[in-house]
Amino acid sequence: MSEAKRPPAELVDRIITEALKFPEVDHKKLREITRDVMDHTGFPFPRRPELVEAYRRLAKENTHASLERTIRLKGVRTDSGVAPITVLTKPYACPGKCVYCPTEARMPKSYVASEPAAARALMLQFDPYNQVIQRVNALERNGHEAKKIELIVKGGTWSAYPWDYREWFIKRCFEAANDLGTDTKSEEQDSKQVQEKNEKATYRIIGITIETRPDWINPREVFRLRELGVTRVELGVQALDDEILHLTKRGHDVVATVRATYLLKQVGFKIDYHFLPGQPGSSVEKDISMFRQLFEDQRFCPDMVKIYPCAVLPSAELAEWFNNGSFKPLEGEELIEALIQMQTFLPRYCRVSRLIRDFPSTEIIGGNQITNLRQTVEERMRARGIPCVCLRCREISHQTKPVDPTPTLFTDKYTNAGGTEYFLSYEDQARTVVYSFLRLRLPKTEHVELDPKTQNMSAEIARLFPELEQVAFVRELHTYGQALSLLQQRDGASQHKGFGQRLMHEAERIAREAGFHRLAVISGIGVREYYQKIGYHHQGTYMMKNLDETR
Repeated sequence: MSEAKRPPAELVDRIITEALKFPEVDHKKLREITRDVMDHTGFPFPRRPELVEAYRRLAKENTHASLERTIRLKGVRTDSGVAPITVLTKPYACPGKCVYCPTEARMPKSYVASEPAAARALMLQFDPYNQVIQRVNALERNGHEAKKIELIVKGGTWSAYPWDYREWFIKRCFEAANDLGTDTKSEEQDSKQVQEKNEKATYRIIGITIETRPDWINPREVFRLRELGVTRVELGVQALDDEILHLTKRGHDVVATVRATYLLKQVGFKIDYHFLPGQPGSSVEKDISMFRQLFEDQRFCPDMVKIYPCAVLPSAELAEWFNNGSFKPLEGEELIEALIQMQTFLPRYCRVSRLIRDFPSTEIIGGNQITNLRQTVEERMRARGIPCVCLRCREISHQTKPVDPTPTLFTDKYTNAGGTEYFLSYEDQARTVVYSFLRLRLPKTEHVELDPKTQNMSAEIARLFPELEQVAFVRELHTYGQALSLLQQRDGASQHKGFGQRLMHEAERIAREAGFHRLAVISGIGVREYYQKIGYHHQGTYMMKNLDETR
């Protein structure tokens, strides 16, 4: 539609002015107001960005929570308190030969050009700077606060890309964040300098996630990830069965997953597993058993999990197996029932961040084509009275009930990968709503039984990170709620209410009483300033505090 046919600004202003008169404005009420204003004008209804711009101009400091939620497009994108910005690396040879991975010459391995994030990256020629700028601008046009950026880097196996490219890619992402909200572009600086600049920038990268394979995690890679500011690693685990991994040509065994988990936890990373039910060589019973093992076997216990039911795409080798009848995908009711059973094994500390890959259904020739599979599974569970206790389902931003003015502090303790984990959380009394949480890790001080290869790698990591000797870790601190800027307050919001500091005090107390003299935070670059304000200092790639000084 041409700009000449867009509604005049004064009509859009009238819609917002009228909406501000009501204490609560949902989608139905907004449609009524819009219809009353626009009827007989000859102009179409305004687009979402036009409403957002008018709201920002007219509401000013007098924020209207329900109207703001209503005009925000896809509010769930920032409902967890941060703005996730996904960027893709360029196509590059992947070391894997997995039978289920699609292969397109113009895309990184396992991605197809019709996926939303992949399509954006392709249009921008995989330029990291432009991907960040374009995505942040798009979120803000649609009413989101995007100044706290959670950078998610996707595309093939990150660790297999040349180091020079990886360093450049992340540096350009930081430069984009530093330039947002300014009229100038960053001057030429090295990686360390752009990170330091981002500590006080308007738009800050508060966490970086990469995805890689378990067999590519080694001491040198762990060190480089921390140099880049990475705080979370997604591991393509896929299965906990060597026969399945061999049949699907995955290229690594289960021991590689155990080793990678141990090495990453040794320096405080958050870990997200990818799990593929329904792949060749497995069965429904085997999938359910392996998923249960993820959380009952202390060698694994991921903080997050992405469940990607195995789908058949035309460019994957698996398409041949599907076409000749040697592979039958898991789909339909059988898949839904399996996923429901899997959900019942989830601990409270884990977040199910995805339930399907974002492949368009038109790309799938075999396997699940239900695009709202997660919603379907959750509705079935609710109908049967089966609660899902995963973090995503319980976070405050996904609830409709009123905010509890006095949340309760809960502590869940479990053993994992040679250490003791504490999941500290502020929740309502029934533990159905989570407001804020912290992941504390106390490494074991006594000898941990390791295979020789892992033992050697562990010793090398200790050499590369001398500052981490006898140190406890805060691996994650997160307060849920609609994303606010770092200094912004809002009535009814759960962010910036002091939950974070209270959780940090509790973590310090637990670590001190366990005999640790220092506490390290695997902090994102953009939140270093927050930790400095509560007594932490920058040491190596961590924020560190001497606990003896806080007795």
